[in-house]
Amino acid sequence: MKHIFIFLLLIANLDVCSQQIILDESYVDWQSATTNYKDKSGDSNSSGVDITDVKFSNDDKNLFVYLDLSKEINIQENNKITIFIDADNSPTTGIQRNGIGADISYTFGDKAGKIYLQNNAYDVFHDEAGLITSPTVTSERFEFCLSRSIGFNNLKVNMGAAIRILISDEISSGDKAPDTGSYFYELDQSKIFTPQAFKLSKKSNEVRITGYNVLKDNLFAGTLQSNYKRIFKAINPDIIGFCEIYDNSSAQTAALMETFLPSSNSQKWYHAEAVPDIRVVSRFPIVNARNIDGNGAFHINLGTKQLLYIVAHLPCCDNETGRQAEVDKIMSFIRSVKYGISTFQIPVNSPIVIVGDMNLVGYKAQQETFLTGNIGDNTTYGPDFEPDWDNTELEEAKPLTTSLPYTFTWYNDFGKYSAGRLDYIIYTGSVMSLQNSFALWTPAMTNADLTAAGLQKEDIPSASDHLPVIADFNIEGKTGTNEDAITLPFFFTQKNGEIAVTSDLTGKILISDTAGRIIFNADKSTPSEQVLHLPELSGLFIFTFETNQGVYSVKFFR
Repeated sequence: MKHIFIFLLLIANLDVCSQQIILDESYVDWQSATTNYKDKSGDSNSSGVDITDVKFSNDDKNLFVYLDLSKEINIQENNKITIFIDADNSPTTGIQRNGIGADISYTFGDKAGKIYLQNNAYDVFHDEAGLITSPTVTSERFEFCLSRSIGFNNLKVNMGAAIRILISDEISSGDKAPDTGSYFYELDQSKIFTPQAFKLSKKSNEVRITGYNVLKDNLFAGTLQSNYKRIFKAINPDIIGFCEIYDNSSAQTAALMETFLPSSNSQKWYHAEAVPDIRVVSRFPIVNARNIDGNGAFHINLGTKQLLYIVAHLPCCDNETGRQAEVDKIMSFIRSVKYGISTFQIPVNSPIVIVGDMNLVGYKAQQETFLTGNIGDNTTYGPDFEPDWDNTELEEAKPLTTSLPYTFTWYNDFGKYSAGRLDYIIYTGSVMSLQNSFALWTPAMTNADLTAAGLQKEDIPSASDHLPVIADFNIEGKTGTNEDAITLPFFFTQKNGEIAVTSDLTGKILISDTAGRIIFNADKSTPSEQVLHLPELSGLFIFTFETNQGVYSVKFFR
């Protein structure tokens, strides 16, 4: 099996220091880029794609590019954005584009490229181009990498010391960057990638949580037992959320884990499942389990703390509607738990962790729903809410791929798509702190690191097309009762069929039932008391006040 490892380094200050760029969707590390270009704004066409900012960097193995667009797109689907590279800075070789002789081209939406050698064109795909793009969801800006040596066997194009680059939307009258000519980029030959250190071990006061898609029951394949045993001995997790175990129960999964990591006298592997494919194995007792449309919620007793652990495996590929609906339902479930109206009860301020293969390869709104509580279908799944206990957004671990400056968690040499971040760890940062995280990728590890960990280079790619994602948490704060909840910036009184709401804030008022259905809404436009005339209600409801300072909710009876 072949593996292409792509690295990047960006010069932050040519005279003083260098800063390494990480493909993690933050883009902060590009702010100090020394090679920046601005393209004319407003010159897009019917596609709406207007290339506005372009940045370049390189290391000894790869070229790195940043693109800022005027339109939210999926870089791997439904576009004709193409990069042309004159690898030898000569207009007499390759194909002619904007005055350059392009020796390399790659069209992102087609997921295919070409190299041009001696008047012949040869197809190259993402693995042969050394391509990684970020993010996998729709966005207005992207960062990606290409190998400085592109091709296969003896048919390769190598980038020289100076190259020319054109970015073009290859549709009729599509935008180009630059509009005429090309960008000249001189590669810095002194830049050598140095992998960041990572930590396989954890401290005794930390809880190690793992998410792992094991590819259609591969965990139980006889030929892979030695690979999985080495993997689990190396990461030694406390709680594991598995995806794609269809033909083996959670009890069978726990029994197999016992052969990999035998329990001491005081230990055992607890287990639970959510059909069809979610299996959880834990060193801590699992108190309760709930199926959420094929995803699972698990109440785990950590001793002094209680954990709500959600494992998700969302619909793949172009099923945007199904994926958003499952995210909405998971967040609706968390909202009902947070407000204490669910039969699935945990104490206030208990840690909440969401892991799994999210398949977030479409609209970024699905990613945002997980983090912000902004429900896509409010009519069906209820009002938006601030999901953390302190009424803020949830946080992401974004585990770094070991020995690489990437965050990809899925890799397939011969797959249709290039490597990407599909597996997530999301958590309530108000009551737990992230101490360490990584996505284990053995092919990039040094021989010394592999030997120290008891691993072999092909362990991870042999076991699955997904990487295990690992996070170590120090679970701080406290669990408690509803009296610990945050102070609300409003109060209301009930009388007959009316509610009088008093607050200095303005915003939108929503009332929903315990299933999340919105049954009443009104705008509060003035900072004074407002009387709401409600329909006839009976039972338990959620009062939500959406303001520019936050979203606040409280339950009440009628």
